[in-house]
Amino acid sequence: MKIFTLLSLIFSIVFASESNLDDLLSKYRKANELHNQTKDESAGHVSVFSRSDLDKMQAYTLNDVLKTIKLFTLKNTNFGFTSLVKTPYSENSMSSIKIYINSYELASVTSGSGLAQFGKMGLNHIDHIEIYQASNAIAFHGEAGNMVIKLYTKNPSRENATVAQAAADSKGGARGQVIDAQSFGEYSYLANADVSSNKYDKKQSPNGSIFSRDGDRGQFYFNFAKRDDYTIEAGVAVESYDLYSGFGNKINDGDIKSKYSYLNFTKQLPQNIELIFSTTYETIEIENSDFSGIKLFDGSLSKNMQVENGSYVYDFILQKRDTYKDNRFFYGVQVKQKTFFLDKLKSNGVEKSVILGPKNLDIYMLFFEDTYSINESNKIIFGAKLDYFKNHTTPSDIQNIMRLAYISNLTNELSFKTFIQNMYVYPQIAQTTFSPIYDANPNLKPSKSHVMKAELEYEKDDITITLSGGKAKAKDGIVFNRTLNMFVNNDGNSNFSQVSLNAEYRFSTENKIIAEYFKAFKENANLSPDSGVLLQLYTTFGKFDIYNELVYRSSYTGIDNVYIAEGYDYTAGAIYHYNKKINIKLKGENIFDKAIQSSIKGTTLPSLERRAILTMEYIF
Repeated sequence: MKIFTLLSLIFSIVFASESNLDDLLSKYRKANELHNQTKDESAGHVSVFSRSDLDKMQAYTLNDVLKTIKLFTLKNTNFGFTSLVKTPYSENSMSSIKIYINSYELASVTSGSGLAQFGKMGLNHIDHIEIYQASNAIAFHGEAGNMVIKLYTKNPSRENATVAQAAADSKGGARGQVIDAQSFGEYSYLANADVSSNKYDKKQSPNGSIFSRDGDRGQFYFNFAKRDDYTIEAGVAVESYDLYSGFGNKINDGDIKSKYSYLNFTKQLPQNIELIFSTTYETIEIENSDFSGIKLFDGSLSKNMQVENGSYVYDFILQKRDTYKDNRFFYGVQVKQKTFFLDKLKSNGVEKSVILGPKNLDIYMLFFEDTYSINESNKIIFGAKLDYFKNHTTPSDIQNIMRLAYISNLTNELSFKTFIQNMYVYPQIAQTTFSPIYDANPNLKPSKSHVMKAELEYEKDDITITLSGGKAKAKDGIVFNRTLNMFVNNDGNSNFSQVSLNAEYRFSTENKIIAEYFKAFKENANLSPDSGVLLQLYTTFGKFDIYNELVYRSSYTGIDNVYIAEGYDYTAGAIYHYNKKINIKLKGENIFDKAIQSSIKGTTLPSLERRAILTMEYIF
């Protein structure tokens, strides 16, 4: 009987259909994807882009993912890079967005956010991305943020391969990427090199100026690790691109050169203690010539301006996880030191003197979180964080964060979670210390906010439906005062509420459709889209992967009083798996050229222009 059963099993395996075997393999891959180990449902409203999702999307840069995030719109700036603007605020408002690669926070002291330098970052070495809205400002170390974007790199032990990609697009741009990941015993490494030449349509302003944002970018990432012991990560990004419209009103010429490098060390110590140390060095060089002259902070006009500045950052974290009965504790300390420097400020070829605000900022942080399990279906999470700021110029400052969350599995299919959080957003160096075109305000106070959000999720078989909503109230908001020519704290309060609905249906392991809608409500005028829709269709059949995406954003009137019509960004891609070593990829971005626009000095443009991209991938 046992022999008969064994023979029957062998017979079934040998003669099983190829599609059934593929489906079994797909289910195995899905069950073992890394995001199942890293995702934290208690940390906020979480959206996950899995390894399979990113591959089918042909998400070559971080911007390919950022443009799909609900309650935000990807817009352009005067200086040629992109900015993620919170609905329905203007691009001048502060939205504290934090980006991490594993345990390292990508943060720019000079520009205030890692988005400026890393929107064009290649994702070839990234395994998956988790996006937390109403994020846990305590569990995610560092300064407070209302949204956290976590990038997790590929696991070398799962790769053990060298992969090369070469791409060309219809605008004349090109990209080359190589990733090598290997493991040997307890040790592993991952190395990624990425070079790109980015081309865009030129724009002509009403006064005849030609705006360009063409540029070149190179990045390198290296990761060396010993299993369950330590990880060493290093990254370098170098970029040079045209300044688009620049600081003035009639640009003659201009460019930005930026360099960003970091080293991050993570050590696992006994008794669930983790040590993280990182150091960051950044420089930015700007040259801008303008026919009509650039009005500087002191009121003078500059036909040619040169700025060279940068920063150093040192970050130390010691944190521990512990359990006691039904409680899970997470607590620790963090010390971060930031130093800003200005190497050059020239106007019309002459060095210009400027009185800088605070150049140094030391932050000392204590954090604690307790997750209490009432029973298997219900949890309460309480967290607190105390941050001490010292800039050696103005009086020291103490800020705190309080967070309360409740998570419940109401039934096998229905779950509920809610978050209440009091937090702050600290001013940026560009607001308190130095800007070539406006006065620094070292006396700026942090803006404060009170956030309350809830989420209800229904999941049964192949369908998941998620309804979420929330309200936020902010005070001491940081706004630009044109009369004083500096950033100041707003005396009034700002109220904001939002609702979103997400539905996902899985036809099979590799085929699914996602539909999402959001709407935001704010007391004053909407300065960016207040509603949006996302449709995504992932399809696999035979040797083909097909992806379709539609991003809709509603019309709005911007801060410059220019009306922008609603936008429909349709993107589609196909991947042909020729064999186990060769993949051929074709992608069309903003195919109908109807994506939402940004208004910049008399011109309008989308963040991602219409283009076709052809990619060849070879696996060694």
